Amino acid sequence: MRVWYVLSGRRPGFMPASLLLLLATLAACAIDPDELHAHHWYKLGVEDINEALQRTQNTKLAKNVVLFLGDGMGISTVTAGRIFKGQKHGKSGEEGYLSFERFPNMALLKTYNVDKQVADSAAAATAFLSGAKGNFYTLGVTAAVKAGDCAASLLPENRPKSILSWAQEQGKETGLVTNTRITHATPGAAYASSAQREWECDAKMKEEADPSVMQCKDIARQLVEDEPGMSLKVIFGGGRQAMGAPLTNSTTTSCRRLDGQNLALKWQERRQSENASYAYVTNTRQLKDVDINNTEFILGLFADNHMSYERNRDVSEAGEPSLSELVATAIRRLDRAKKGYFLIVEGGRIDHAMHDGKAQLALEEMLAFDAAVATALGLVDLNETLVIVTADHSHGLAINGYPDRGNDILGTTFYEEGIADNMPHTTLLFTTGPGFNYSYDGTKVVRANVSGVDTRAASYMFPATVPTKMGESLHSGEDVAAYAAGPWSHLFHRTHEQTYVAHVIAYAAQVGPFASPHAP
Repeated sequence: MRVWYVLSGRRPGFMPASLLLLLATLAACAIDPDELHAHHWYKLGVEDINEALQRTQNTKLAKNVVLFLGDGMGISTVTAGRIFKGQKHGKSGEEGYLSFERFPNMALLKTYNVDKQVADSAAAATAFLSGAKGNFYTLGVTAAVKAGDCAASLLPENRPKSILSWAQEQGKETGLVTNTRITHATPGAAYASSAQREWECDAKMKEEADPSVMQCKDIARQLVEDEPGMSLKVIFGGGRQAMGAPLTNSTTTSCRRLDGQNLALKWQERRQSENASYAYVTNTRQLKDVDINNTEFILGLFADNHMSYERNRDVSEAGEPSLSELVATAIRRLDRAKKGYFLIVEGGRIDHAMHDGKAQLALEEMLAFDAAVATALGLVDLNETLVIVTADHSHGLAINGYPDRGNDILGTTFYEEGIADNMPHTTLLFTTGPGFNYSYDGTKVVRANVSGVDTRAASYMFPATVPTKMGESLHSGEDVAAYAAGPWSHLFHRTHEQTYVAHVIAYAAQVGPFASPHAP
C-alpha cells in the first residue's frame, strides 16, 4: 500500500505501509506525526535558542510581587500534571507545558530543614518567606527554636520578619490567598511565629503537657492581633473554626476555639474602629458583590476547615470560589496600591491529596493551581511585577515502568521484559503511604493485581511501597523547582537554598534587607 505525502516542502514521495501504520498509531495517541522526522526537533531547538538569545534582563524595580506556592508540588508532580493537562485536552500530554513552565528563568531549591533532611511545610515556608531556615514543625522562627519550645519562640532574636512585614514597611499593600485553612502551615508562616505549627487555635495548645505553652499566642490570634497579619488588605482561605467564626457544619473538628473568641468578628471590629471600608465574605456570591474599588480590607473565610478539592467544590454562588477567582479578586483589589503590592498564593490541597495517595485528586488540584497562575498572568504587567512559582517540598511520587507515549498518566502499564510477576502496574507509584497493599504467600511477597481496577477514580489510592502509621504518604527531600518572570527574575539561575526566594524578592522590590536601592 502506498500513499502520496508532502512534509516541510519536500517533494512528494511514497509512504510505505509500515510508516502508514505507525502514523495511524501516533494519531490514536494524539502524537504529532512530524515527531518522526529530525527537522521537527531541529525546529524546536532553533526556536528555543532564538528565544534565549532575545532575552533581556529586566533590572527595573519590582513594584509588585506575586509568589505562588504549590504545596507538595515536586518535579514529578509537575511532570504528571503537565501530561494530565494535555491528555484532558485530547493530546498525548508529554509535549505540552503548564502555564509557568514557559517562564524565562528557573532554578532548583534545596528544601531541607535545619534538623531534617526532608522538610515539613511550616519550616519550608519559613525559609522562603523569611529568608532563614528553621526546624521541623516550627513556623516563623529561627532554628534556635526547637519544636514546642514556647519560651524560645518569644525571644525577638528568634522571630525573623517575613516578606509581608518587609513589604508593609515600605508602604506596599499585601495579600494572602490559600485554599487550606488560613492558619495552616504555609499561610501561617507568612504572619505568625510559633514553636509548633499545630497551635492554630488555643485548644491545640491546651493539649500540650507543658502548661507554660499558654504564654504563647495561637496562630489565629496572631493573624488578627499582630503585625503583619493585622495590616493584610486581602485574606482568603478556609478555617472558620480556628478563627472562632460561625460554622456551617457543627461536626468540624479541625481546631475548636476554647476561649470563646470570634476572631472574624474581632477583625471586623478593628476595621470599624479605624473607620476603614471592609468586607467579610463566606461564599462566592458575597465575594462577587464586593466593591473592589471602594473596599480597603477583605476577609474571606470560605470553609470551616480546608476549602474543598476543586473536584468536589460547590460551584454555585452559595458555594466556594475557585482558586482562580480568589486570585483575580485579590489582584484587582491590590492593584490599586500606589506603591505596589505583595501577594502570596498557595495551592495547598495538592499536598493533601498526595498525602492520601490520591493522584487523580492531586493532579486536578495541580490544574486548578495552573489555572490560577494563568489568571494572574492575564492581570499583571510583567514589566513591573515579579512572578515566582515554586513549591515548599516534594512528594514521593514516581512516574515509572516504560509506558507507551500517550498512555493514560492515571492508568496502568506492563513492560514484559522488566516486570517479574507478569502483572500490570500503575504508571504512578508512591514511595510511602496508604496504598501499601502487599502480602506474603509463603515463598514471596505478592502485590495486588490492578488489572480491571479503575485507577482513574478520584477515590483510588495509588500503590505505595512502604506503609505509614498515620496512613499518609510522606514528603520527599529532592530539590524543587522555582520558575520566575518579571523584574530581576534572572537572579534565579542555579541550585539555591530555599531561603534565596525571600532574598530575591527583597532585592527586586527593594524591601527588607535591601530597602536601600539594591545594596545590602
